[in-house]
Amino acid sequence: MRKIYFIIPTFNDAITGGTMYDLQLCRYLKKIYINVNTIFVDHRIDHKKLFAKIQLLPKHSIIYIDGYIADKITGFMRKRKNICILIHHPKSLEYSDRMINLNLFFKEKFAFSNAKSIMTVSKYMKRTINKYLTKKVNVNIIKPGIDQSFFKCVINKNSHNILTIGNIIPRKGYIWLIKSLSKLDCDWHLNIIGKYEKDDEYYKFLIKTIKSYNIENKISFLGTISSKKLCKYLVNSKLFVLTTYYEGFGMSLLEASIAGLKVITTDLPVLRETLRNRDVLFITKNDHTSLANSINICLSGEPVKKSKNNYIYSWERAALEFKQINHG
Repeated sequence: MRKIYFIIPTFNDAITGGTMYDLQLCRYLKKIYINVNTIFVDHRIDHKKLFAKIQLLPKHSIIYIDGYIADKITGFMRKRKNICILIHHPKSLEYSDRMINLNLFFKEKFAFSNAKSIMTVSKYMKRTINKYLTKKVNVNIIKPGIDQSFFKCVINKNSHNILTIGNIIPRKGYIWLIKSLSKLDCDWHLNIIGKYEKDDEYYKFLIKTIKSYNIENKISFLGTISSKKLCKYLVNSKLFVLTTYYEGFGMSLLEASIAGLKVITTDLPVLRETLRNRDVLFITKNDHTSLANSINICLSGEPVKKSKNNYIYSWERAALEFKQINHG
C-alpha cells in the first residue's frame, strides 16, 4: 500500500471540528494498519513553505490536505498530481456573501478542480463542492464517527442548563440566541464552549448585548476546555442549542443528541441530513419568538431516549470506508 500523508492545520491552543475529524480518522486508520503519517502546519502558513514541505514527500504517495488551507496550494496543484483535499466546508463559505472575499473563492475553486480527488463529510457538502468544480473530480463522502464516551453519558433530568459549542464568531449566530433567551421568564443558564478573545470586536459586541438585557449572571463563556470537562457540562445540561447560520456537518449537534440531550438548531439542509431520525427541533434562521418558545418547552420536558451504540456512528466504519476508497 502507498504511504498516505495528512497535512493538518493547527490553531494554537484551539481544536476545531475539522481538526478533530482529521486526527480521529488518522488514529483509526493506524488501527487497521494503514501507513498514514500526519504533518502539522500553522493555519497561516504561506504557499511557499507549504510547497517546500510537500516537495519532501514521495511522489508516489497519497497526500491529503485539509481544505482549510486549500487556498495555499493553487501555485503547485498542476506540478503534483497526487494531492487530494479533505473538505469539511469551503472556507469562502464562512462569509454570507462570496463577494466579501472573492479572491479566496476563486483560489478554492481552482484547488478543488485540480485535486486528484476530494473527500467530504455529507451529501449536502458534496453538492456544494460540485458547484465549485470546473471539471470532473471524484468527490467521496465519509461521515465522521462519534467518540464512544457520548453513548455512555447519563443526563441530569432536573437540570435547567443550556449548552452550546462553537467558537465565538458571527457564523454561529450567538446574537440570535442571546436575544431569544432574553425573552424567557423560566429558570435557565447558558454555558458557551468555544474559543474567544476578549479584545475581539464580536465578543465585545456580545457582552454589550448581554448587559443590555441584564442577563450577565445567566451566561458563561467557558472558552476551550478538555474532553473530560466537556462531558461534565453535557451530563449537567438539559438542552443543546446551536443557532448556526452555516455548517458542513454539525458534529457537536450529533454528539449532544447521542449523549441524550434534546437539541434545537437552525433549519439547514445539511443539519436535516446529519440529524435525520433524531429528536431535534429545527427553527427558521433568526426567528427569535420560535426559538424562545422552543427552549421554554424543552426545559420543562423529559429527556430524550438514549441512542444505541450503532456501527454507523463509529470511527472504525469511517476508517474502513477510507481504506476502501484509497486502496480498494
